[in-house]
Amino acid sequence: MMRNKSLRTHFMLLYFVLSIVAGIIVPFLGVKLSVEAFRNYQIQRRKADLENLGDSLSALYFEEGGVWERRRVMDVLRPAPQWGGMTISLIDSSGNEVYTLKPPSILRSSHSNSNPNAKKSSASGRTSHPKTEHITIKLAGNSGRLEIERRLPSGRYEMSFISYLISYTLACALVVIVLACGTGYFVAGKLSRPVTLAIERTKRISKGDYDVHCEAEHTGIRELDALTKVVGELGRSLEGQEKLRRRLMVDVAHELRTPLTAARTQIEAIADGILEPTPERLNLCVNEMNRLAELIKNVDDLSRLEGETLGIHPEITDMKKFLSAVVESFTPLFEKSGITLSAELRDAVCEIDRDNFRHVTDNLLSNAIRYTDKGGKVSVKLYTQGDEAVIEVADTGIGIAAEDLPNIFERFWRADESRARVTGGSGVGLAIVKASIEAHGGKISAQSTKGKGSCFTVRLKRA
Repeated sequence: MMRNKSLRTHFMLLYFVLSIVAGIIVPFLGVKLSVEAFRNYQIQRRKADLENLGDSLSALYFEEGGVWERRRVMDVLRPAPQWGGMTISLIDSSGNEVYTLKPPSILRSSHSNSNPNAKKSSASGRTSHPKTEHITIKLAGNSGRLEIERRLPSGRYEMSFISYLISYTLACALVVIVLACGTGYFVAGKLSRPVTLAIERTKRISKGDYDVHCEAEHTGIRELDALTKVVGELGRSLEGQEKLRRRLMVDVAHELRTPLTAARTQIEAIADGILEPTPERLNLCVNEMNRLAELIKNVDDLSRLEGETLGIHPEITDMKKFLSAVVESFTPLFEKSGITLSAELRDAVCEIDRDNFRHVTDNLLSNAIRYTDKGGKVSVKLYTQGDEAVIEVADTGIGIAAEDLPNIFERFWRADESRARVTGGSGVGLAIVKASIEAHGGKISAQSTKGKGSCFTVRLKRA
């Protein structure tokens, strides 16, 4: 089984491969192309020089009246640096050799071979046959031709140039590889460190240690900085959720215990003969059981809404007419509480489950009554904004503290627990409202100022 490598190792291998490519393959191709270009340049230059030589010999031929003057040919073909390494033969139109110019190295070799004391090449059993190139240039006026034999490589200066080019390129390649590997080691460490820290923090979070408020390192790389930031936000979010969960368990236990304790106390007293089983006491037990049943029903409804198991059956609804009926039904209750209820409704049509959405409006208005003192005001507004219908329920009640506002739609959350106990809130109403609105494809938000009131805004898609 292949062993997984660390991110740092992967980066190092990547930099090493890139350094090999950049430090060896690319320079090798560069040297090869440079040598080819240099040799092409040599060929073109030699060809141009030889053509000029042919033109000079042709002019000499016609100047001498159509004959080859050997002495003057020798002057034209006198050895010069540009002819080094080449054997040049002038052949007349009849195929006879007029003159041959040989490089000094070939002349020395010929002189050495004529010396009886020189070592014969045959004695060694080997004969040197250097690679040669043959070039033929025809002279003007059918006066003859030039036969050139050039050895490859053409000369020591060219070979020295190529040798230096290869040596310097290899040295530069070695420097590039070393620098690339060093840079890769540094960069790999810098890139892998934030990921390693994020992994460590995630492991701590998975073990229930949400203390991840330490300052994250800034790498200057957007994706890595975003990763470390998201891990920190995840830890803080889970820490908050854990606190809510613990509080939820306490609140659920309290909500269930309160009616059970009250009913059990009455029943035990009646069973022990301490209290008489009067209709009032029995009604008290029934009311507590009804309260417990209603709480369980609310939790069950919320679970089904959030789990998307409750079927929503939307139908085209005139929201102005729907909300007018809701406001009208609540008007007597508001008048009895001494609270002014007003409505400002405009035309809007949406697709809603009327029975389900009625629970939403009833819950919002019930909360407005519960948390607004006598003499306060509650307003209901309906208007359109783009492709949305907006419903606002605003009151002048006790308001919600800024630190509590983000949590009001959580299960069993009460911003003011002492006030909620008096008014009898169970803490699941707004959670049900949110789940129901989201089941309709809408959104709900809240704005509030402590002591000045609250405003709940519901947004639904228009039909």
